[in-house]
Amino acid sequence: MKTLIKNTSILDMLSPDIIKGDIYIEDDKIIEVGSLEKFKADKVIDGTNFLTMPGFINCHTHVAMSYFRNYGNDTDLMTWINDYIFPAEENLNTDIVYNASLLSFAEMIKSGTTSFADMYFFEESTIMALEKGKLRAQISRGLSSPDSSDFRINENINLYKNFNGKEGRIEVALGPHAVYTTDKKYLKKIAEYAKRYKMPIHIHLSETKFENDQCMKKYGQSPTEVFDECGIFENRTIAAHGVYLSDKDIKILSEKNISIVHNPSSNLKLSSGILDVKRLMSAGINVCLGTDSAASNNKQSMLKEIELAALLAKYHSPDALKAFDILKMATINGAKALGLSDEIASIEKGKKADLIMLDLDNINHLPSNDILSSICYSTYEEDIKYVFIDGDLVLDNRKLIYLNEDQIKEKAKSLSRELI
Repeated sequence: MKTLIKNTSILDMLSPDIIKGDIYIEDDKIIEVGSLEKFKADKVIDGTNFLTMPGFINCHTHVAMSYFRNYGNDTDLMTWINDYIFPAEENLNTDIVYNASLLSFAEMIKSGTTSFADMYFFEESTIMALEKGKLRAQISRGLSSPDSSDFRINENINLYKNFNGKEGRIEVALGPHAVYTTDKKYLKKIAEYAKRYKMPIHIHLSETKFENDQCMKKYGQSPTEVFDECGIFENRTIAAHGVYLSDKDIKILSEKNISIVHNPSSNLKLSSGILDVKRLMSAGINVCLGTDSAASNNKQSMLKEIELAALLAKYHSPDALKAFDILKMATINGAKALGLSDEIASIEKGKKADLIMLDLDNINHLPSNDILSSICYSTYEEDIKYVFIDGDLVLDNRKLIYLNEDQIKEKAKSLSRELI
């Protein structure tokens, strides 16, 4: 498939400058960017009044938790998990996870997400759903409650053997849930498997003060120190939350090149706290963005996280993080966290065509004094009209191409009753 986007404003994420030009896509790649007249295309999209930029990268979510949306509200994290989520998760099955994943995929695509990192259960069903969803994904099986037979670890390893690299869009990681749902022996075993198979790791880290206090009481160490001792950080790791980090923790994370995923909505909704992003970035830590699940957010929109992350940073200083810094967190930094910096997250020749087109011809974008700020603070999900993944048009003028939205909604209404 050959596609030409004509006369569009381009934010290539190589710099904060907006340029005007054309983008030529052939199959999954960006072939040329500039003033293009010689290329013949199967599809031409008029980019006038649009901004084209790399798709958003959601570095921490649990996509199949979409069926728990608006359940267990107005509680803290531990109450929410123990009294609502863990009991309801006993009712999960492959059919529910498959269809709940599709619900998240539809929401993510329509809000501009092209890649995500997931940790959950029945992940083979989520991978099967990706055949329709088409998104780029890092998939990990949540690992907790150590067992003598290691069946959870074996499930995760089998996912890796069967699906890692599938269609060039899926990476399989190991998913130790958190310090409070594992122990050191289990974590060391996971770290050994990660090293053996060269698998990345996806974890929760210092999400709440309670988590940190309990860890100090049990081990005399912070969660960061425990993971470091157990060898988790010897592997490429994305760590979600990181709200409560000591100076020593930050030093360890910086030295081990660990990426921290900022989840502002979820942290606020569950009364977990507020991450000081500037403090981490000043220490050289790669900070990216995630939505967490639709159960703790309650949306899968990266636009919401972009705006909230920008606003929360201003609590410390009005210029702590500028619009381009936040957009990097949602694109460039996310690609780095997932080991995809050479493939996605910038608009340049040879990169994968994972792109979104925002309609700027709306009252909420006028007057257009500063387009970068307009993206962060003024954009609604409905402004995203076109989404490309691997050069494939998955959202065409707000219409999902591969997903049946009506069917997804009907399944959500019926199957969610089995959970709650």
